[in-house]
Amino acid sequence: MIKINKRIYGFVIALIVIFIIYALWQNNCVRMTKYEYKNAKIPEGFNGYRILQISDLHNKNFHGLLDKLVEESNPDIIVITGDLIDRRNTDIKTATELVKRLSIMVPTYYVTGNHEQLSDKYNELMKEMKKLDVRFLDNSYITLSNKGDEVGLMGVADPAIVQSESTYLWNDNQKYMIESIKELYKNVKTNFNILLSHRPELLNVYKDSGVDLVFSGHAHGGQVILPLIGALVAPNQGFIPKYTEGIYSKNSTSMAVSRGLGNSIIPIRINNPPELVLITLKRE
Repeated sequence: MIKINKRIYGFVIALIVIFIIYALWQNNCVRMTKYEYKNAKIPEGFNGYRILQISDLHNKNFHGLLDKLVEESNPDIIVITGDLIDRRNTDIKTATELVKRLSIMVPTYYVTGNHEQLSDKYNELMKEMKKLDVRFLDNSYITLSNKGDEVGLMGVADPAIVQSESTYLWNDNQKYMIESIKELYKNVKTNFNILLSHRPELLNVYKDSGVDLVFSGHAHGGQVILPLIGALVAPNQGFIPKYTEGIYSKNSTSMAVSRGLGNSIIPIRINNPPELVLITLKRE
């Protein structure tokens, strides 16, 4: 009996060690996920244009790995879709040093997520970010030019900008998003338009607004992905969330959702490694 107990004990310890190693690998092995996005509205000058998305860093330090992957992917621009920091344990230095290095390499554009908006260090973060060569796009519209053609790039500040810590998970953010995008479109002069917005659960709003391509994050890939079930949970979507990773389309609007890079309340990922997203625009 003693021998059997020792064997069981040893087996349990081995399983725990294997799980820890697997969890560490899952949380640190960054994937580069590549998509082609086709649309007849894409101008000829943007055919083959490469957009790299970074989302939900949450203070995580990859010690140069992200820099290497970005350099290898050779994007035309980088878009950051929020949550560079974690509001519960804000590390401004890690976020700003990464953005500084990347923005020197590639033109970089940034919108906030809920963690920036709810952080008590928001003003300090924005002060440091504005020292960098990064374009801050909260509730802004600009045009990108390439080979004589133009497309629109707009960003929306996360809805947490008008919410409190205790209500942001449960609020219906549609009204805020509808009004924000409507205001942006007053200045739009481009035929093809890209939106940076942290929240993927608002795809119906993006569709109704007529945006062509949206970049979002926030869902952390559903955090845990189970066989036959899929993604387990995501903020503002609850259990078995609908929009967690990949490209979703409704009518003429497509949305790219990044699994993100870091974690927040739930400290681990299962079957859900962190990722960078690279989208190549293709004219049909």
